[in-house]
Amino acid sequence: MKKKMALALSLAMAATTLAPAAVSAADEQVTLTIMSSIQTEDEGKLESAIADAYMEQNPNVKIEFISVANNDLDAQITTMAASDDLPDAFYMKCAFMSTALDMGIVADSSKYISDEYKADVLPEVLDYATVDGNLMFIPWFQIPVALIYRTDWLEQAGIDKIETMDDFREAAKAFTDISGNYGFSMVGTRNGSGEARFSVYDKAYGVNEVYQNDSGEWESDLTSENFKTALESFVNLDLEDGTVPAGASETAYQDAVTYFANEQTGLIISGSNAVGAILNRNPELAGKLGSIAIPAGTTEDGRHVTNLQVSGYAITSTCEHPEEMAAYLEFAASYDNAVSFGSQTGRIPVTESALADEAFSGDEYTGFKDCMQYSIPYSTFPGYAEVQDIMGEAYNSMLTGTSLEDAMATVDSRITDLLAEYNK
Repeated sequence: MKKKMALALSLAMAATTLAPAAVSAADEQVTLTIMSSIQTEDEGKLESAIADAYMEQNPNVKIEFISVANNDLDAQITTMAASDDLPDAFYMKCAFMSTALDMGIVADSSKYISDEYKADVLPEVLDYATVDGNLMFIPWFQIPVALIYRTDWLEQAGIDKIETMDDFREAAKAFTDISGNYGFSMVGTRNGSGEARFSVYDKAYGVNEVYQNDSGEWESDLTSENFKTALESFVNLDLEDGTVPAGASETAYQDAVTYFANEQTGLIISGSNAVGAILNRNPELAGKLGSIAIPAGTTEDGRHVTNLQVSGYAITSTCEHPEEMAAYLEFAASYDNAVSFGSQTGRIPVTESALADEAFSGDEYTGFKDCMQYSIPYSTFPGYAEVQDIMGEAYNSMLTGTSLEDAMATVDSRITDLLAEYNK
């Protein structure tokens, strides 16, 4: 706790002394309400420190956070929108972008960000955060999804590299032997955290989860052989190979990170924030972590992929001070704040200038920076959150005994009904 408080204080001092002051109305007192899932996590104190530094430089601005757990965000925002009680900004989950646009509750952030900030943000980040020409939120950091591994264990296993899913499977087996426990920290829960990881796994097998055909109708690969192969190979890491900690269907992200930090596993598919989480739990692993792009699947269409997981805050359509909100959000993503926040949490910068800092030059970040070239644009399907739930039910149910055939039958039924609903 003392260490985290020190980090928060150092971040606040850096933001106050190094980051430029933002511009806001000189006399008008402005209160900005921000719904944040970060506040419920370890990084909450760091985010609060940034806000405190901003308020010190801008005494007429008061920032108030509303804390909501990440997995409850979408439902909470939907409820508040129905009662016309939206905050000024909320933490945008990429799976919610199309839904938010369809609901008309988000302002186009491109109207409020500065030209300087826009020019510094990585083009793929802006593309990822844009739906139908609307910038859905102001990017703050990104969490590319890659494979984190123990570099020392890979050398001990005599494995040169992990390039394909077959290589990944062999590494999981070898790491199980080395650890004396397990090899792979699987997040098997049926929620956004588990589903986002499985999504990059199935895409590596060439699965196009939902897309529009030339006639504009929605189609899906969830009934394809590629998806079936991906699903079977994923759960077999547990059911057949025994390389996954027991109770995988209930293993959440925090559990998976703890297994890795406790040296009970040596592989985890995760965003770059896991680097910070692992090292915070076990500093002795510093210098022993590496990252690589998600291995290519073993199908003919197998490929490297990543989900950039760009994160930031959406300015709501009811916000009375969108310029002031944008000014604060740019401040949070400014060079000094981005480097300090990113190096402590693994949530890496979205700007070219900050990402080039030496803080992100180690082996633990190599794969995350490299995998950006394999980024796939986020789905614009309005019901994509339900598509993710269909996938989540499939792997989660198989981990608890459902057969592949029954799981695929459920997938077929649910995706067929969902597409029919949107193709009316």
